Amino acid sequence: MECYKGHSQIHCMQAIRSGVADVTVLDASDVYTAGLNFDLVPFISEMYNLNEPEYYVVAVAKESDPSTELTYLRGKYTCHGGINTAAGWVYPLAFLISNGWIRPYGCNSIRAAAEYFSKSCVPGALSTEYNTGVPYDNMCDLCHGTSFRYCRRDASEDYYGHTGAFRCLVEGGGQVAFVTHTTVTENTGGKREEWWARDNLNDDFELLCPDGTRAEINEYEKCNLGKVKANAIVARGGYGYNETHINTFINLFLYAQTFYGRKTTDEFSFSMFSSTPPHTDLIFQDATTQLKVIPPSQRHYAAYLGSDFMRARRIVDCHAGSSAISASIVTLIISSVFAIVVVRR
Repeated sequence: MECYKGHSQIHCMQAIRSGVADVTVLDASDVYTAGLNFDLVPFISEMYNLNEPEYYVVAVAKESDPSTELTYLRGKYTCHGGINTAAGWVYPLAFLISNGWIRPYGCNSIRAAAEYFSKSCVPGALSTEYNTGVPYDNMCDLCHGTSFRYCRRDASEDYYGHTGAFRCLVEGGGQVAFVTHTTVTENTGGKREEWWARDNLNDDFELLCPDGTRAEINEYEKCNLGKVKANAIVARGGYGYNETHINTFINLFLYAQTFYGRKTTDEFSFSMFSSTPPHTDLIFQDATTQLKVIPPSQRHYAAYLGSDFMRARRIVDCHAGSSAISASIVTLIISSVFAIVVVRR
């Protein structure tokens, strides 16, 4: 195995399609982009604390801020894991647009959010790779990255990803964070050593429910914005599809988790499913408990993601994938900093 560091998830997709790299781990919404624009196929998914490879998207606010509610977020400060991510962008915006709380502007969700929220941190919102329209500076006003790292859609931006969005809520001035149902529990109760997380308790935060009420953090099954498929490992599809290679990768990852799938580490060990502080979600999500093979019948991106996600994505961007993304030559892949991994034969 050889790992290469690339500067974006889209470059990872391009490298796999061109044969420079072989596999990478993607968010559900990136699985959509990879399948639609690059013919990549998901073949292994992460598993969290549910019975299926999926998670709930939740909106989180501070218990001490009772004025923030999901049905009226106009003018609020919001924290998102990244532009076009499932939990951080697609599901929250689809919910708000479909219920008429945000004007859609012809599926221009970035404009819609920029005119509805006062300030936000949406990593990648200023990147021409992910936003081909007008950049709105207030979409990055809460972001914490310095210099060229400011508002980047990778871990060089402190508020990138699920943990980053939650950190934005804790210390960055955000009033609501859109994250997964495991995010708060992973970062409270002394589970993280970083100073921003040390004093956080589960009871300091509440879920914002679609009906305008609130719920405890562990009540995500009744208070959420929907279920999303887990992150998945993808490989070449289309003309480059090779089932023998896919089966080889499956054996490799399943064999690896037999040895490195435990959640605890020591100086003589390595864990695939945990990250060394201050990093999070280095290879797989830290919430991952195991990897699960995706059945061949579900290895098309639309079959894997399901109708609910496809509907939400169309609401947020009804022109998604209509124009091909220009290719660029990349030696790739993403190691810890970008939470993406690629394997070369």
